[in-house]
Amino acid sequence: MPQIIVELKLPGGWKGAILEKWSVLLLEPEKLTEKPELIFKLEKGNITALKKIDYDDKKITFVVKKTVKPRGLKALADILRAPKSLRNFYLAILLKQKGIEVAEPVAALWNKKEGSIYITEYIQNSLSLYEVVSGKDKEIITNFSARKTVIRQVAEIIAKLHKSNFWHRDPKAGNFIIYKDGGIYRVKLIDLDGIKQDSANKPENHIRTLAKLAETLTRYKAVNFTDLYRGFLIYCNAMGKSRDEAKELFRRVERATVAARLLTTASDSYSPPHQ
Repeated sequence: MPQIIVELKLPGGWKGAILEKWSVLLLEPEKLTEKPELIFKLEKGNITALKKIDYDDKKITFVVKKTVKPRGLKALADILRAPKSLRNFYLAILLKQKGIEVAEPVAALWNKKEGSIYITEYIQNSLSLYEVVSGKDKEIITNFSARKTVIRQVAEIIAKLHKSNFWHRDPKAGNFIIYKDGGIYRVKLIDLDGIKQDSANKPENHIRTLAKLAETLTRYKAVNFTDLYRGFLIYCNAMGKSRDEAKELFRRVERATVAARLLTTASDSYSPPHQ
């Protein structure tokens, strides 16, 4: 069923697009990041947080991601592109149409001077994959069936991205959320900033995606080689790889993962010389 999008004109020069079912949300852009319920990330004026927003006679909690207006060369590049929030808004809708599980888009707001705000659903009691492998959900770690369910869904999300001619430059564990729905664990992709179109379907882009995710997961004792290999085989099956193709791809991903891990270790341990 096609999504109906409503255009918004808001105070202070803000514009926006919102899904029709949320069109009665009381959106005040300047206040959306004030006194949040919880801050997920705060860096250089950019913020990702939980915020309760008025909807009819109740308040609903959403994830609000504000990105300040870029400077320098990035600012010049942005002149020729749609606002970041709007790009992510339409990308989320497109990915959902292709059967890829992503956080439900709600609205995109933008202002030429202030930057942009992207609003998505918030699923209560959800955890990021990073939090899971760090030990915050013992059931997934200790329950073999739950563990396999999560591994399968993460692998299938990546395979669907690649089959749809997209790739992810930075698919860290923190970019996936896990939650229970009817007693079954579900996985969704929540950060779309690193997703790029890949019309040529380049193998090196696929390898980079797989290696980056593997590199972030191998930092944790809760993740073992069997987990990674199981996820890799699920990915290869979804991509229609033959046994020989899967073997060759695994060798290349393994090399890239080791290289990425060494680079991360070197970066983490490096301290500049004293002046």
